[in-house]
Amino acid sequence: MNTSHLMPTSIEAEEAILGGILIDPTAISRVADLLKPEYFAIAAHQRIFSAAMTLFTQGHSADLMTVTNWLTDHDQLDGIGGLTKLAQLVDRTVSATNIDQYAGLVEEKYRRRKLIEIGNNIVTAGHQTHRDLEEIIAEAETEVLGIGSHTKPQEFSMLGDCLSAAWASLETGTPPGYFTGLHDLDELIGGLVRKDLIVVAARASMGKTWFAIHLALQIAKKYGLPVVFFSAEMSKESLTKRLLAQVAGVNSQRVMWNKIYEDEWEKLSQAVGELLELPVIIDDTPGTSLTPASMRSVLRRVEREHGSPGLVILDYLQLLGERNAGNRAQDVGAIAGHCKAIAKDFDVPFVALAQINRGVEARNDKRPLMSDLKDSGDIEQDADLAICLYRDDYYNPESTERDKIELIVRKQRNGSLGTAKCWFNPEKGTFRNISK
Repeated sequence: MNTSHLMPTSIEAEEAILGGILIDPTAISRVADLLKPEYFAIAAHQRIFSAAMTLFTQGHSADLMTVTNWLTDHDQLDGIGGLTKLAQLVDRTVSATNIDQYAGLVEEKYRRRKLIEIGNNIVTAGHQTHRDLEEIIAEAETEVLGIGSHTKPQEFSMLGDCLSAAWASLETGTPPGYFTGLHDLDELIGGLVRKDLIVVAARASMGKTWFAIHLALQIAKKYGLPVVFFSAEMSKESLTKRLLAQVAGVNSQRVMWNKIYEDEWEKLSQAVGELLELPVIIDDTPGTSLTPASMRSVLRRVEREHGSPGLVILDYLQLLGERNAGNRAQDVGAIAGHCKAIAKDFDVPFVALAQINRGVEARNDKRPLMSDLKDSGDIEQDADLAICLYRDDYYNPESTERDKIELIVRKQRNGSLGTAKCWFNPEKGTFRNISK
């Protein structure tokens, strides 16, 4: 059905804006950040406004004469209705006094038209039964919510305002990040900082998922903030059992196998009670189906139902995307970039676990480097903080560093590099400080 005649418009407001621009050379500066050519419903109005914006951005005056000359020089004057159209716009406009209000009305009508357009697209997508339903829902949610954000003017701040905020932060002495509870690591990195992409990399079975669980419990318990755990590798049941094992201090392998000793039931029962109080949200969508758009959808829902998240965890980065993509490194790098964008948009630390290549096993010193990242792409470039995990007793049974794990800071955008150590029990997944 053709519904174009029903589309919300305000032709009078569009004409008033264009007429104001043509009679007042200063008028366009008041709406340049509020409007785009596509916001106008009439094609001729789009071209006129586009001509005025082009002149404005080039530092020229935008008035009747300059706009007319620009349209003439670019063979667009006849397309907008000629001099007659421009004369009508001027004749129907008294002044540009209310141009800001008219801009708001035109922008609102545009958003309504976009909503209708997206609604029609959703109807079409709903009939595409060959597509995954969750993908369609996530895509629809992103488009609908995007209507409310795409018109936001670009923000800037005067240095004086930034200095005031920085000084207030210095006076309060409030740490910029959430403490991990591991003193040596907190001393080195200052905690998990909001808006940062934090990459935690290690070989398989080195303890990176246990480390992520430790961070999740720390933020949920100490700060009472929601933690969203995207477990692309492990099922909800397996991750929940690991959480239970770490909190209860019980052998995780036996918990996984449902082999519990008699004296451990009380510990597990207490752990259940403790975990029930924590705002930890688990999403075990497989990596082949988990996308940045679907992660955003989950986070928006968490914001609505539980408040702003304090931490986002992804386990693990290289599981996302098309596994057989021609340029896998580029694909993974793009996903890392999306994770960084999510961290900034939701004002939250984003911890992305990552696998290390098997090649590290061939070296004498098996401590991983950032160059050892599997399908590395732009992971290192987008990371604000990169921590590599290493256990010497994993490779050397007679190691003098038995039951210790090294948290090696390989990149820190706002700090120094170094290594923090702590006790680690791989059977229970527990971390303890070495120093008090």
